[in-house]
Amino acid sequence: MKIRIVCLLLIVVIGTPAYQILLLDDAPPDHGMPDDYPNLDSVCTILDGMGITYDHWHNNWFYKLSGDIKFLQDYDIILWYNDNRAIEEAEHDAMLAWVVEGNFLTVTGEDSLGSPNDPLMAALVGSTTYGDYPFCDKFTVTRPENWIMDGPAGYFDGTYDILECAADHDVCSPKPPHTYTVALTIIGDFTVGPPKILVTEIPNPNGGTVVYWNGNWNAVEWWRMSQTPETVNMFKNMVYYFIENAPDDAVEETSWGSIKDIFSP
Repeated sequence: MKIRIVCLLLIVVIGTPAYQILLLDDAPPDHGMPDDYPNLDSVCTILDGMGITYDHWHNNWFYKLSGDIKFLQDYDIILWYNDNRAIEEAEHDAMLAWVVEGNFLTVTGEDSLGSPNDPLMAALVGSTTYGDYPFCDKFTVTRPENWIMDGPAGYFDGTYDILECAADHDVCSPKPPHTYTVALTIIGDFTVGPPKILVTEIPNPNGGTVVYWNGNWNAVEWWRMSQTPETVNMFKNMVYYFIENAPDDAVEETSWGSIKDIFSP
């Protein structure tokens, strides 16, 4: 009688998380110039506290990694701080191609759609308008059921103060049917301003999501827990949602005709 011995090899792989996050910062890392600010550097402390890993690239204004599709494809989630710089067509096209693979993009920053006017960034974030806007004092939630307002970090359905340092906002308007407003700014007590948060949800086959978070000077609404804990927790809800829904590596063929129509100016 032959005795057959079967050896089972158990391989334990300790690897990277199922998601890859990129913090893409137009600011330099040394903050040596008068108009340089930490921007997403301060957000790192929030992500660290959430136990979330990430890569952080500075000086995107110079390197323009936002225009390198091969670089972008290493990531599932990108948080892009852009201010006072109109993006180039190559950046718009690369980011769009990356998003429609089923990925998640959030764009924020003071003067990210105005001063200078930026029709390409507006198209990317699903806005039909762009330009600078007067300072805003508050914002009110219009879709509390959205995952930014309802998630593990809390539920938000009200009106919240905007920090004085972050009052500068830009003109934006949602492009239906795939872009909608989650919160609206308010000037003074009664004047309704532009959207505070826009969300674009791309239909299947692959999906893809773009969030535009208007204003947010120095990304302060994402990290200053002592003064604006509500917006920090909204940011956490957004990141948790992205991570939970991060795509796998399989990408189906995309219909570029319908996608381009969604993001056309």
